[in-house]
Amino acid sequence: MNGTEKKDRDLLIEGLQRMDLKLSDQVIDQLMSYLNLVEKWNRVYNLTAIRERDEMIKLHFLDSLSILNHVHVKNILDVGSGAGFPGIVLAITKPELKVTVMDAVNKKTTFMQQVKSELALNNLNVVHGRVEDYQPTTFFEAVISRAFSNLKNMMSLTQHTLEKSGVWLAMKSKDVKQELEAFDKNQYTLIPLEVPLMNAERYLVILKKDNF
Repeated sequence: MNGTEKKDRDLLIEGLQRMDLKLSDQVIDQLMSYLNLVEKWNRVYNLTAIRERDEMIKLHFLDSLSILNHVHVKNILDVGSGAGFPGIVLAITKPELKVTVMDAVNKKTTFMQQVKSELALNNLNVVHGRVEDYQPTTFFEAVISRAFSNLKNMMSLTQHTLEKSGVWLAMKSKDVKQELEAFDKNQYTLIPLEVPLMNAERYLVILKKDNF
């Protein structure tokens, strides 16, 4: 491990400690391997606008990890997954969770397939395409998105993939409060997320399909 990798690992561990998340050394190793792949591919394929490794840890990895204690399902669909956030982070940290990541951009799904292969993530399924055209063989217990669309659009485009008692999980910024004005308060749960080292308000919106 070189100096940069040790510094990055320490930064990730600091963030985990601040969130009171305990992950094994093996899982942390896998997260670091994933970071290395994101950085390597990003130089050529422009997977994310964030270039610096420490910023990737803060804005992608810790942000994705902030929802770990709120995911209580057996299978989940991550739409508009991009470079794999939060879906691949969930697959690494929750090996019992079956994760499907989906994106309409071919280079991003090609990258995620490479991560699946290199990290031997048997619980990860990668799908290339638009979610409105996707016909899963099994309905999902949860659909999650991080930077996909507004809430109404996300729900409309993905409702056919979600089982009747399923939930939508939307990771959002402070602007979500304006979006939520279109909903009754009994239709959603708004959870403030603590993302250490990130100077921004973050929220998780949980919407139950049977409330609509």
